[in-house]
Amino acid sequence: MNLVIREYKVEQEKEWLKCHALVYLDSNERRLERNKPKYAGKSIELIALVDEKIVGFLDIELEENPGSTCYKKLDGNGMLWDIGVLPESRRKGIATRLLNEGIRRGKELAMKRLEAWSIEPDAWKFYEKYGFKKFFEYYHILVNNREKLRIFDKDGMHIVEIYAHVMPETDLKAIIEKHQPKEILPCCG
Repeated sequence: MNLVIREYKVEQEKEWLKCHALVYLDSNERRLERNKPKYAGKSIELIALVDEKIVGFLDIELEENPGSTCYKKLDGNGMLWDIGVLPESRRKGIATRLLNEGIRRGKELAMKRLEAWSIEPDAWKFYEKYGFKKFFEYYHILVNNREKLRIFDKDGMHIVEIYAHVMPETDLKAIIEKHQPKEILPCCG
């Protein structure tokens, strides 16, 4: 396997989007990017290539003002927005190489701490293996019961689906009883 980790280039967006879609196909995440995310401040955007084909990616945004991106308000924060590897390329050390290179480059840019969030249990196993500690948990819920959503209709709009974050101070049992969500997924950071 001829693996190369290098910076993402804008002319690779179409291939990056294809890789991203295939990575998230078997996940709990509900996202299909139509454009690669752009970051306001400094960022580290890496791709993993095998035989010149993108098989993985990593995006870290370096926080300029404590608390503007990351939950913990500390100097030198970085947010790990995205890391993924194609299913057929997993368990070959590619994510580890991406993470290590992202952290190395982050430290060169004064990053002291990296924050990660996920609703994927396998992602947290990976993060914990590399020293990440869980410090906060909330829930992602999906409500798509039209009868339960009518109360949100307004200005001629009919809400057909809500994907929401439920914070720990909220009564999750009451939300479940009232709105009958189709999905309830813990998100840890």
